[in-house]
Amino acid sequence: MHGYWEWYRTDGSLMRSGNFNQGTQIGEWTTYDRTGRVVKVTQL
Repeated sequence: MHGYWEWYRTDGSLMRSGNFNQGTQIGEWTTYDRTGRVVKVTQL
């Protein structure tokens, strides 16, 4: 994995987004609730 990625729930709502550098999570990762509201932001 490399670059920006997004994961979606089975209902189609965005669950998590962030960046990879050659398979390693880097930078800021954001987790969202089912309504799209930011629940958590993590710095890696």
